[in-house]
Amino acid sequence: MQENSQPWNAYTAPLSGELVSTNAGVIKAVGCYGEKYSVGKIEYQLFSEAGYQYVISPYWDVVDGLGEEVFQGIPGIAMELRRKHYYRANRQPVFLSMRSPSEKREDLEELLEDAGMDSYDRLEWLIRTPRQSGCDNLILEPYREEVREFDYDGLDTLLCQLQYGDQVLISSHSAVSNNPSVYTEHLLRMVAAGAVIKFQKEKIVIDKKIRSAILSILQRQYYAGKNLQILKHRQGVEGAKGRGAYRGRRPMQIEPGRLQKVSDLFHAKKISEAEAMQRLGIVSRSTFYRKLKDLRE
Repeated sequence: MQENSQPWNAYTAPLSGELVSTNAGVIKAVGCYGEKYSVGKIEYQLFSEAGYQYVISPYWDVVDGLGEEVFQGIPGIAMELRRKHYYRANRQPVFLSMRSPSEKREDLEELLEDAGMDSYDRLEWLIRTPRQSGCDNLILEPYREEVREFDYDGLDTLLCQLQYGDQVLISSHSAVSNNPSVYTEHLLRMVAAGAVIKFQKEKIVIDKKIRSAILSILQRQYYAGKNLQILKHRQGVEGAKGRGAYRGRRPMQIEPGRLQKVSDLFHAKKISEAEAMQRLGIVSRSTFYRKLKDLRE
């Protein structure tokens, strides 16, 4: 992608020089049902003499496949310019400042202690606390430099590790699932992560050339299926009420071992709140934290 011809200024022009250190995170949009879409990367670069800069790089092949109900842009970034990289030289990006605590916050030391940090770094704090801001549906997760190749062995294990640019080898379509709704969800989550997917038997490859088109189709299929499921549930409840057979919602039963596994991952900050809820099939945050409380007790 070519850089837009709009002029740079002192804060948006890229710095250059000897790099001293870097850190980076992946920006993800959390969908209505807990699915996560990799929409960009944010990187901090410290130079020996020029100061520091943040570089935000949208993953356009994912972004272009998303509807407005999932992604409305990265705050502080003029995405209409369609740049490959957006620079903020010696200045905190809006994306960081709007979702991280102020340096003057009274309980900042407690927040740093909870995150296992000795000194305050907004980017690192957000990476270690991958929770949604009240401003939008974006979160930040860790980024690794190396690209990896995975053999598909189930979605739960894979999604803990999968990152933009990774490759997933799948023996055939049937190895994902023979259930259409499950197949759609699993494929959606892998494509949404920005992975290159290779079906070996069918010799089909989903890469960045077609990712946005495939993602757009999968997302709409997935949401249509979920909305239909909710509608049928409501109709069933109304029908039961009409027959006088409705006794209210039963307490959600979750197998203790499964709950413990998800709880451990969540408290170790290996998965986000939304991902933990999705794995347990929980929609309500209050229900999620009540289950964790019951587990502790």
